[in-house]
Amino acid sequence: MNKNIIFIFLIGLFWTTSLSAQRYRTAAGLRLGSPFGLSVQQVLWGQNTIEGILTFHPKANESALTLLFENHRKILSRRFNYYVGVGPHIGWIDNREGFDNPYGVTFIGGLEFAMKNTVLSWDYKPAINLSGGRNSIYHQTGISLRFILIKKKKKKINWKFWQKRNKKKKKKR
Repeated sequence: MNKNIIFIFLIGLFWTTSLSAQRYRTAAGLRLGSPFGLSVQQVLWGQNTIEGILTFHPKANESALTLLFENHRKILSRRFNYYVGVGPHIGWIDNREGFDNPYGVTFIGGLEFAMKNTVLSWDYKPAINLSGGRNSIYHQTGISLRFILIKKKKKKINWKFWQKRNKKKKKKR
């Protein structure tokens, strides 16, 4: 019984993914977690965004810049969606400890909820260093609170579709 419910939920989840997921064009704010930082997200086209994350880890004397290409999919409504993405990262480490500055590939997966002028998200962000760094694999989670800077334009629905048709008829005469 539980497998059937999960199967129906997954079919519904993927069936609804063809609709637009975001309610904004540009959002920026804080990323809280280990490490903390700043996050800026821009919708490119459709359900695809680019996110820049600048993180700081004061105890480890590290900072990193990550650029992620993400695809958002609606779960229940345009306000609630999940996303997955991938992109490059580059880091800076206090070189007194003898470590090279890392660079590599970062993956991301998370949930996002938009309300009024804010976007709240939780994500899991594993990173693989191709060179440098203290570790070759990092696992990070974070909660981002972004403020919507530019809202998505709403499509206007012409509920009086017959009036538009009448105007075309008048122009033809």
